[in-house]
Amino acid sequence: MGIDMTERAADRARQMLAKRGTPEAAIRVGIATSGCSGLSYKLEYADVVEEADQVFESHGVRIVVDGKSLLVMDGTQVDFASTAFKSGFKFVNPQVKEQCGCGESFKV
Repeated sequence: MGIDMTERAADRARQMLAKRGTPEAAIRVGIATSGCSGLSYKLEYADVVEEADQVFESHGVRIVVDGKSLLVMDGTQVDFASTAFKSGFKFVNPQVKEQCGCGESFKV
C-alpha cells in the first residue's frame, strides 16, 4: 500500500521544496508520541534518506517514512486543505480507530 498524496498536497509540497531551494528533495512523514490520544503526525523535509526508510512517490513528490511509522500509517493519504481561517496538511489514515476532540492526535 504505502503512503500517497493528493494532487493538491503534492502541489503544496513542491512549492515548499522549491521555496526552500531543494526541489529534488523529499518530504518525510511519520508519527510521534504526543497529544491526548497518544500519537500525532509529523511532517518535515527529508534531507537524508536512511537505509531503513521506505520511499514512495506520488504526483512527482518523494515521500520518505521510517519503518515504525509505516506500520501505523500504511494506506494513508496526505491531503492539503485551505480555508479562510486555517490551512495545512491533513492525513487520511484508514487505521485510525479514535481521534481526540481537536483532531491533532489519534489512536490505532
